[in-house]
Order: sequence, then C-alpha cells, then structure tokens
Amino acid sequence: MSFGDAEFDVVLSSAVMHFARDEAHWNAMLREMWRVLAPGGMFFARLATTIGHESRVKPLGNRRFIMPDGDERFLVDEPFIMAATRDIGGSLLDPIKTSVVQDRRSMMTWVVAKAR
Repeated sequence: MSFGDAEFDVVLSSAVMHFARDEAHWNAMLREMWRVLAPGGMFFARLATTIGHESRVKPLGNRRFIMPDGDERFLVDEPFIMAATRDIGGSLLDPIKTSVVQDRRSMMTWVVAKAR
C-alpha cells in the first residue's frame, strides 16, 4: 500500500483476505495492513472460514478449498487465526465469531488490537 507506517487508527478488511493465493500471500496482506495500523489501533477483518462447514468444504491444498456454494477460497480456522494473532503481536479485542450462511459459506470476524 502507498500509505506510511502507522497512519491509521482502524484498518477494516471486509471479505478480502480469503482471496489470497496461498499462505505466503495471505501473510503478506496481513503484514501490510498491520504495518499501516497505528499502535493502540484496531484491525477488523471479515473473512471466509472452515468453521461451521468443516465437513462440507473440499480441500485443494495450501489452505484453498471449494466451499459449499462452489467458490474456491483461502479458508482459515481458529488455530490458524490464533497463531496469526500471536505472530503479529496482537491481542483479541473480541472472541472470533463465525456466521454460517446456509448452504453457501461461513464468515468469521476477527478483531485485534495493536499494542501501544
């Protein structure tokens, strides 16, 4: 991104991160959004997850799955998100939550604070 370090108090990522090609791409997107977040800031992400559809998604490898609605996406789960939270040095502001969209997909909300 063309923004400087720590320019924003809040970074929102809504329905973006599940378009990552692979884990390296996902991590690069996360690190870039974290870079522009100011100390004490809030990162809010809404992204696709396996949670709630574990038996209905088809793994393709490299965290890519075919979802019940037929779309192919990069999907996360709780251990992956908790590890990412630790890796960036963040802390959850709210427990992760998942909405199950009948016969289509599951979407997670992930809300993280950046240390001051």
